[in-house]
Amino acid sequence: MTFSSLPILNLLGKKGRSFALFLFALILAFSIFGGVLILTSLRSGLESLELRLGADIIVVPYEARTKVSADTILNQGNRTYFYMNSANLAKVAQIEGVEKISPQVYMCSMNSGCCSVSLQLIGFVPESDFTIQPWVRESFSDSLKDGDILVGSKVTLSANRKLKFFNEDWNIAAQLEETGTGLDNAVFANLNTIQMLMAAADKIGWSFTDKKYSNKMISTILVKVADGYDIDSVAGAIQRKVRKTQAVKTKSMTSGISNSLAGVSKVIAILTGIVWFLCVIILSVISTLIIGERKKEFAVLRVMGASQKKLSHIVMAESLLVNASGGICGIALAFLCIVPFHTLLKNALGLPFLLPSATVIFSLVILSLLISILCGCLTARCASRSISKIDTGVILREG
Repeated sequence: MTFSSLPILNLLGKKGRSFALFLFALILAFSIFGGVLILTSLRSGLESLELRLGADIIVVPYEARTKVSADTILNQGNRTYFYMNSANLAKVAQIEGVEKISPQVYMCSMNSGCCSVSLQLIGFVPESDFTIQPWVRESFSDSLKDGDILVGSKVTLSANRKLKFFNEDWNIAAQLEETGTGLDNAVFANLNTIQMLMAAADKIGWSFTDKKYSNKMISTILVKVADGYDIDSVAGAIQRKVRKTQAVKTKSMTSGISNSLAGVSKVIAILTGIVWFLCVIILSVISTLIIGERKKEFAVLRVMGASQKKLSHIVMAESLLVNASGGICGIALAFLCIVPFHTLLKNALGLPFLLPSATVIFSLVILSLLISILCGCLTARCASRSISKIDTGVILREG
């Protein structure tokens, strides 16, 4: 037996004590990594949502109850459809301060045998679109053909890369990158394909709008306000000049989500801080008690020639081994609890939730592990100072 092997032998010899320290190190790493990963994913989800909105104003029919409908599609993926006359496009374009406009058309598939799955269907104009098209280009560089569809990241692909809607098969041109929003459960197509889908729905008796007006109906108008113009003023002008519509500023749509995210983030941060603080305090107390119980052991080692510095190194090595192993297991446990079930977590929170990139996750793993090890070693270092107070002769005589 050598002094270098003592840390491992000590840990194996006192399994109960070692497991207690390991457990607290695990909880510490779990809370740090889990809390930071959730907070990072929530912030990424909100940034993705704001990026997907893209527009400054969304114009919809007054009856659509805009804030509810738009929010549920973007955030929760709920299915909905509503329509207004496409003549409103020209009216909105003529309003001073409007730089770009692009229409969208909503419809939804049915939860029955005529459709593979019930999903939100969104039609857009690739040539004028400035919200969906930049996202599409990340996964699909070709032009979107009539009859082809794009699907969100959460839509399950079949072997033949087709989806059945209204008893007809539609070719999947590409699957888009994850956004952490309800758009991950949506299907996208150009307006010609949407008209084809409406015609297919009409054949089986499911009409979204009057067939003779279907090519004149749109659901929303996305508006980009020109630089130098006030968004509130432009929205007000649209509201006054385009009858039976509502002009909703996208910031008002995300403000509620931002507030909810801030509240949830604060709760998670506080809980993580409390758990971290308690674990550090408990580790400090346990380490101090363990040092006190091991006075005789340290006295014997001193007699065998170990210096106070060597004893401190043994304690620090034990702490490093326990906290490193506990930290790795805690991080792995948090990863397994969050990453595979992030969709369930998103639904439970009711907020956009987008896992960061592998590089960011790896950085969080390293950071959480270093914090866990550092906290454990600092508590052990503070406790090991009492070694210098050990009177070898007195302790051995007492023994």
